[in-house]
Amino acid sequence: MPEEQWTKVADEDELAEGKPISVEVGDDQIMLVRVNGRIHACGDKCTHYGGPLSKGLLVGETVTCPWHTARFDVTTGDVQAPPALTGVGCCPVKVEEGSVYVGEVRKPKAPTVKGADDRTFAIVGAGGAGNAAAITLREEGFAGRIVMITAEPHRPYDRPTLSKELMSGEASVKSLPLHSEKFYERRRIELLTNALVTGLDADARKVILQDGREIAFDRALLATGGVPRRLDIPGAELPSFFVLRSRDDAQAIVSAVQEAERAVVLGAGFIGMEAAASLTERGLQVHVVAPEDVPMVRVFGRRVGGWVRGLHEEHGVEFHMGTTAREVRGDGGVEEIVLEDGTSLPADVVIAGIGIRPAVSYLEGSGLLQDGAVPVDGKLCTRADGIYAAGDIAVVPDARTGKACRVEHWVVAERQGCHAARAMLGSEEPYDEVPFFWTLQFHNSLKYIGHAGDADDVVFRGSLPDGKFLAGYYEGEQLRAIAAAGPARAALAVSELLRARRNVSREQFADASVDLVRLLAG
Repeated sequence: MPEEQWTKVADEDELAEGKPISVEVGDDQIMLVRVNGRIHACGDKCTHYGGPLSKGLLVGETVTCPWHTARFDVTTGDVQAPPALTGVGCCPVKVEEGSVYVGEVRKPKAPTVKGADDRTFAIVGAGGAGNAAAITLREEGFAGRIVMITAEPHRPYDRPTLSKELMSGEASVKSLPLHSEKFYERRRIELLTNALVTGLDADARKVILQDGREIAFDRALLATGGVPRRLDIPGAELPSFFVLRSRDDAQAIVSAVQEAERAVVLGAGFIGMEAAASLTERGLQVHVVAPEDVPMVRVFGRRVGGWVRGLHEEHGVEFHMGTTAREVRGDGGVEEIVLEDGTSLPADVVIAGIGIRPAVSYLEGSGLLQDGAVPVDGKLCTRADGIYAAGDIAVVPDARTGKACRVEHWVVAERQGCHAARAMLGSEEPYDEVPFFWTLQFHNSLKYIGHAGDADDVVFRGSLPDGKFLAGYYEGEQLRAIAAAGPARAALAVSELLRARRNVSREQFADASVDLVRLLAG
């Protein structure tokens, strides 16, 4: 063993209990933190998008990334919750004569597949839930066969980037894959691409593919996500009329807008508004058309939705609310779109972002469907023993309210995929994560934490006009969810309070003098 190389990084008295600092060690950014009197060192860059963990929230030995709420163990650098799927590594630490030294960074290593296990676990879908489940199975020590099946021609990729950085031109297609081919090979994860699943025999425990192949399994995870809703109007079949769901959809749109000047976006939800922002940043004149009167109102409510609209209008986006598309016209391509109110909008490109429906056609006759989705129990198990579901297709009981809900967002899918993997290996723990999702528009990040389908009041703190605010969504006296823009630590504190089932009263939430981080600590 070579002798450890030690580097002085701080004086011991710089490190107050529970107050992380960031230091450079060679090419690495390292977070130092004192927990229960002991100093630990781990990587400071979140393995999701590189967020600074030292600016996040520390609770016990767990730090939460301020950008997208990935969680890590500061004593080991191990990842605890997505959207990060790999750890940040750690360093040995020693203290001598009041100085803090760290050794070389120990990068996370791929898990070694040990032992014999003749079981096959099939994962139908290679999106957020499926990919996270496959990785988690290996991290948890599963030594059997893992087969991940996708109808797409690509290995797992970062879907949230499609409507954000890829469409705006800030990211390239090369940046989309979540991991290299070797990553999956080292973990012995078989990836079947271009493999459309057309049926599932729950009793015989086999997945049926369009080409006639059958894959027998001992346990299965259903994680097929959603398919975009399509408009049934004249002209929707024209070139340059798009929906956005897959990598291929996004590439086709990016190709089409290279020479375009005008775009119409149908729908004012997450996909529609992100696409509108991204295309505006590319220099296109963008019009948004939607039947509601406020963008994103279903999730965020009128005031936050109004703030989002104002943000877009500041950048030149024009809105046509309270109406829908009646017809798309053009000769060999899109030229104009006619609205129900009679307005005619010239357009080179039209993108319909009007929602998705669960991709569950292959489950017809399986006995697993209810109202077009897959209900599961607290362990994410379906009505059939040994078959689990996660992500957009799964209707999951909310551990805080008992109400079943289906959430169509990436981080939720990843966390459900991780949980389902552990359940497939025998864990009895119920799924207990607080939903989290985010949107990025004109470089403004807006986060949503929790679930408040029946909110009857919204309480604000901070400044909505300045884009630095928290909005608390209440059902009766219970805080169920927040929307957050601006500094992250207060939002992370509320997320932890929700996880711990600790309420924040309206008065506490509205009072800016109440430190929410201290409230969590108390």
